[in-house]
Amino acid sequence: MRRLQQLGGQTKAANGDKVDALPRSTVSTVLRGNKLPRSEFVSAFVTACLVYGGQPPEKVAEETERWLAHWRALYAAEAREDPEAETPRGDRRTETPKAGSVPHHLPLDVRFLAGRGAMLKAADELVQRHRSSVFLVSGPVGVGKSAFAIRWAHRMVDDFPDGQLYVDLRDAYGPLDTERALEVLLGGLGVREDDCPGDQWRRVERYRSLIAHRRMLVVLDNASDTDQVRPLLATGEHCRTIVTSRNRMSGLVAREAARRLTLDVLSPEAACTVLSAIIDREHLVNARAELEELAELCGYLPLVLRLAAVKFADRPGQGLKHFVRTMRDDGQLLSLALDGDRGSSLRAELEFSYRRLGIEAKSYFQKIGLLDDAGFTLERGAALAGIPLAEADRLTGVLESEHLVTEVGRRRFTMHRMLQAFARTKAREQAARETRTLAVA
Repeated sequence: MRRLQQLGGQTKAANGDKVDALPRSTVSTVLRGNKLPRSEFVSAFVTACLVYGGQPPEKVAEETERWLAHWRALYAAEAREDPEAETPRGDRRTETPKAGSVPHHLPLDVRFLAGRGAMLKAADELVQRHRSSVFLVSGPVGVGKSAFAIRWAHRMVDDFPDGQLYVDLRDAYGPLDTERALEVLLGGLGVREDDCPGDQWRRVERYRSLIAHRRMLVVLDNASDTDQVRPLLATGEHCRTIVTSRNRMSGLVAREAARRLTLDVLSPEAACTVLSAIIDREHLVNARAELEELAELCGYLPLVLRLAAVKFADRPGQGLKHFVRTMRDDGQLLSLALDGDRGSSLRAELEFSYRRLGIEAKSYFQKIGLLDDAGFTLERGAALAGIPLAEADRLTGVLESEHLVTEVGRRRFTMHRMLQAFARTKAREQAARETRTLAVA
């Protein structure tokens, strides 16, 4: 018994202390009793027994998962028979919420979504045509991925009567830790914070067990990469997950058969509609040319359009013609932000994508940003950066996966004016750092 206790490892108690996963008293109680134990106990006990029996790691993993599958089936059956029963720990069951506690955690619906009607219809048809459980909304910075996903999710709420969960996978400091994201999701399923398993994979087991037999929609917003997302996917047959990311998430498409929707910039007409919805009509009289130029300067990107429109609306006395002239300056464009709203800064959004790049990709991004025009070929990029063609191809792929460049033809790419301005800013900052380093040396 002492050996099994050692092999079972440790878990986290309700007060946060590390404790043995297989204390003798718990093992004795479980083996004598007739209540279903916690999944953490099943996992630790089966693993310890198999390891003690000399089974190889792959066999241990396979058999443990088989026992957990039996546990999930029993747990679901018990929940359906007696939703008010006590859990193995003696607490009132939180795993099956009452009707009044069905989670509806979607953010405020985005009623006004100019130029996305056809894309929303395509998204609806995608769900009807394919049995995939994972849908990915991808696109460049500021293209409106979150707004689109939230609008789409609200259109589907009637199909998911057991609730809708939402978690923003990015906080003020960067990508949200997967353990914290699981804590948010488990909280939405009625699991108290002090009842969350301490180990990440046991949290995953708990999450998947709770959601397995429900009709639920999960929205994972602002995902960083596939490693962050994969443990959070709703695996139940009747569950669906919508993921938004500026990363193309090719891993989810390849391994989880995710269906990908890629959002492009708005049409010029839709972009003008976005501006006109915020700027008072009196400032748009005989100003169609200025409106169209502002839409073009903003790259037809919804975020940039809204930031620019609100920036003007805050100080309309300057006149729209003067405001458009100021936006021709790259520095003014990059500085677009809303006072008192840390989540509405164009520069901060670009910095987030830039920080995710490796050193070589950052350097390459800076150098192609120095081109006189936004278009370039792989050969031109390689020559400018002073690297082999194969390396330019690889680095262009890295930038493309983050939607920092866009392929427009065979071996031809382009960079949006806003991104080009940002790349030049980063190049100047890098040059200044190198100059200071030389001065100190």
